[in-house]
Amino acid sequence: TATAVPEAARWAAGRLALLVGRETFVARRSLTRASALRAGRLLGTDAMAASSYPDFQRHLPPAARWAVAGVEGPSELWRAEWRWWHRLDEDGRGLTHGARLGRAPVVGAAAVLSADAWRARGALELAARGGGRWEAFDAPA
Repeated sequence: TATAVPEAARWAAGRLALLVGRETFVARRSLTRASALRAGRLLGTDAMAASSYPDFQRHLPPAARWAVAGVEGPSELWRAEWRWWHRLDEDGRGLTHGARLGRAPVVGAAAVLSADAWRARGALELAARGGGRWEAFDAPA
């Protein structure tokens, strides 16, 4: 929860906005009732009730809206997801800097490792497709 790990609250809200946006407006699948209720606690009932992507985006709370900022339609959510992963990596690296005790360096290390796993998944997918340019997986077109 945001209370338990405040360093990750914005990442979680942004990621949830991306997941709900993709499921609802790209895949055109409804969330289960339980999932919609849980998502509504973080994204708000107005965002969850939105019938269009612009309404969804407009009703997101600021903690989640940053993840879809500048994304004009659901077909561009992949760009927002790319940005989210890079933000996670950058923020995580920032949390690991400095000699301090506490939760922040651990949360930062977990974030960086998650971003590394995402890149490794991309590399494996690229290899499975017979190779190609790595930049295609690491830069938004």
